[in-house]
Amino acid sequence: MDFVAIGEPLVQFNALTKGPLRFVNYFEKHIAGSELNYCIALARNGLSAGLIARVGNDEFGKNIIEYARSQNVDVSQIMIDDSFTGVYFVQRGYPVFNKSELIYYRKGSAGSRLSPDDIDENYIKKSRIVHSSGITLAISESARNAVFKAFELAKYRSFDTNIRLKLWNEEEAKKHIMELFKKFDVEYLITDPSDTRILLGVTNPDEAYRIYRKQGIKVLLYKLGPEGAIVFDENNKFFEKSYDVLIEDPTGAGDAMGGTFIALCLKGETISKALKHAMIAASLVLTVRGDNENIPNYDDAEKILNYFTDSKV
Repeated sequence: MDFVAIGEPLVQFNALTKGPLRFVNYFEKHIAGSELNYCIALARNGLSAGLIARVGNDEFGKNIIEYARSQNVDVSQIMIDDSFTGVYFVQRGYPVFNKSELIYYRKGSAGSRLSPDDIDENYIKKSRIVHSSGITLAISESARNAVFKAFELAKYRSFDTNIRLKLWNEEEAKKHIMELFKKFDVEYLITDPSDTRILLGVTNPDEAYRIYRKQGIKVLLYKLGPEGAIVFDENNKFFEKSYDVLIEDPTGAGDAMGGTFIALCLKGETISKALKHAMIAASLVLTVRGDNENIPNYDDAEKILNYFTDSKV
């Protein structure tokens, strides 16, 4: 595999109408989960990607495996567990405009029972880069230990902070994520001002990169929401503004951005080009319900990029 991710895939029930879930009568089912979204972004861009995970021995678990396989994600390391497959609901446009709230039903799920025993040493060592997120660190101690074991074996690492305060508190998030940074160099870090405030006590992008670099971070993708995103590496700083799109559901846009960015970097594209494609991917995901269906392949992203470039001439 070019890319191996460790995390919990989930079944998502996305509200067809906006507002409080107590008034929603219809939901649309999608397959999601941060690390799976990353894998799909890599696969869409022509790289091989595999997911290490656990799902329940139920219809939702079967759905996840079949869907991931259909998206060219290697499922050989997805294990069947006798617990249940986690699900979550997406409440859209309430109480904040153009924002979504996630309601989880995943405590004690199959995915949370991931453990170091599930990490195949050869599978990790033969991969180009290993990825995980703060979500996986949060769902259980055994899942967190699995990530640390995989990172110990990995040649290179990427990490999305993805702090979800419904899964753990700020103190726990800071403790365990900073411990990971202390133990391992991270080639690509994907984060934002909110998570960085929790981890470092700062939000300014330049100050954040200065501190992250001391933690062994090589490349920082700093998401700025509606403003766009900045990428820092050792010698350069790149900014790409966001596209003005009609937002249907922002869930998954950050994963699309991070996964597409890493994919193009692994393909040998410039950081500037990788960031442009990443912004297109995130913008497309914003316009639909579902985390990964609208992640573009390389050629389609190029068409969009050329369209906006030509329209400025």
